[in-house]
Parts: sequence; C-alpha cells; structure tokens
Amino acid sequence: MVKLITPNSLFYFALEFQTKPKNQSKMETSKITFDHLPHVVSGLSEKIDRVLDLLEKLGIANPIKNVKPSRRLVYAKEACQIIGKSLSSLYRGIKAPNDPIPSYKRGKLLYFYEDELYAWIEGGRKHATSPSFADHANAMTAGMKRRPRGGYNL
Repeated sequence: MVKLITPNSLFYFALEFQTKPKNQSKMETSKITFDHLPHVVSGLSEKIDRVLDLLEKLGIANPIKNVKPSRRLVYAKEACQIIGKSLSSLYRGIKAPNDPIPSYKRGKLLYFYEDELYAWIEGGRKHATSPSFADHANAMTAGMKRRPRGGYNL
C-alpha cells in the first residue's frame, strides 16, 4: 500500500516528536546527564533519519540529486570569472585552433553556457599517468629529419 505524504502528514509527524510516547521510561523524562547522553543522541539520530526519509519522499531534502545541469547564459565578463582568465585571454581562447572555448555570437555580443564552460575546463584535465620512456623518445625524435650517425643518445 502506498501512503501519500502531504504537508498535513508531515505536520502530524512533527507533532509525534513533541508528544511523549506512553512507553517512555523514567530516565528519558528526567534531565539529560552526561551518562545518558549516548542513549539520547542515538534516539535523536533515529528521529532525524525518519524526518530526512520523509523529506526525501517529498523531494525537499537533498536538492543536489535533483539539480539539473545549469544551462544558464553568461556574458564574457562572467565567463572570465568562471574560467579564471582575463578578457583578452578569453577572446584568444575562442579563436584557438585546438580546443577553443565554446561560445556563441549574436550580433556584437558573445554568449557562453555555464555548463559548457565547466565541461571545457574538465576536458583539459591532465592524465594522471605519466608517459612511458618510449613515448618520450618518440616525442624527442619526431622532429629529426634523419637519425644521427652515433645513434640516439637517450
């Protein structure tokens, strides 16, 4: 059976915490001492877990899961703040032949999508593994027109 959660049911659930249950012991109604602290904290933790479960069912709690990627348009100055470059570097980056900054131009204004800028930044991440010795050797000898007489001194 599926129980519908409404704001009223949330209100009554909150009232449950304020009222004293019938099976509550003498220790729980007395003042909280240092010796009773672990028991009281565990009870509060269980109650908070129940409240969070209800809020998640309502879609209120944990908004990070429900957030869609931001398709917010930003102008050049705000794009500079996002990528951490100056305005002139931003313009140079737009015209870069390899891996240009994603942008759109309508009339005289440049527009950027915030999520595309973050994706562009993430795409420039360096690889965690270092290149092998063979890769280094190939990179060094790639620009040579012919092999030296004594061979490569690597």
